[in-house]
Amino acid sequence: MGEPAAAERDDGVKRPPLSVVIPAREGIEEVAPVLEVLTPLAAASGTELLVVGDVAATGAPSGDLVRMIHLPVTDMLALRRRGLEEASGELVAIGEDHAIPRPDWCTAIIRAHAEQPEAAAIVGCLVNATDATLAGRANFLAFAAPWQPPMPELPGERPPPSSTLSFKRAAFAGIDSEDTGWLEADLIPSLFAAGEMAADDRIVVDHHQDHGSLWSIRNAFDSARSSYGYERAKLTPSARRKLAGWALRNIPRRLRREAREGSPGARMPAPEAALIGSIALAAGLGAAVGTLLGPGVSADRVA
Repeated sequence: MGEPAAAERDDGVKRPPLSVVIPAREGIEEVAPVLEVLTPLAAASGTELLVVGDVAATGAPSGDLVRMIHLPVTDMLALRRRGLEEASGELVAIGEDHAIPRPDWCTAIIRAHAEQPEAAAIVGCLVNATDATLAGRANFLAFAAPWQPPMPELPGERPPPSSTLSFKRAAFAGIDSEDTGWLEADLIPSLFAAGEMAADDRIVVDHHQDHGSLWSIRNAFDSARSSYGYERAKLTPSARRKLAGWALRNIPRRLRREAREGSPGARMPAPEAALIGSIALAAGLGAAVGTLLGPGVSADRVA
């Protein structure tokens, strides 16, 4: 199947086939390595790049290829939302400062959506590029073990992280009327539960994230608290208590199991298993705290 025909915006201008939203809460320097890789890929595929954060609204490093969206906040979920609102592509993917796409990433996303027109979202793969250290291995396995290639089928137990996802435009129509956190707390889980996601392990990102053991534990807490915290307002007090209890009982156990199953080798070293256990417990606690008390400042800290 060939690439889909380019649609037109309301103003008659043809939409790019793909937009990539890249949050940059600490300025353009934060995402410079990603832009260095993505810019030639965007030029070759007609992709639009949007950097959203504390960046100048003009003077993009790559001219017309990059749109700079000035939003001087540190809430990662708010930055993603604004990027989706501003994106003009028929497809939209979520980038990260530590996620470096492979050379065929843009074209692989476009091809995957053309081949699977019924899927609202396509899920790609992550490869650990920081596997030389204990913290780098444990952080990745606790977070992303199910989405390593090969991945012929979509992992079925929990929704994928946003950094693996690309969406058809219709999937997030009306996001401008939704609250911050809708993408992470509502849209992604609902598309996953409804079977409207499909896997394509030809879409691959190298994941560079190693900031030490304590950082990995804190980030797991913040990630879970921010996502579950934005769901809190829609729940009754009894539903919050029920969900918080479920999170404490199930999230740590599930993450530990996924890490074991995704770990290379027959047996995981004891220090690695212990750190993964701590990261998993932090995620369960973060989800429970977010459900009961809201996101707090976690959305401003999560990487």
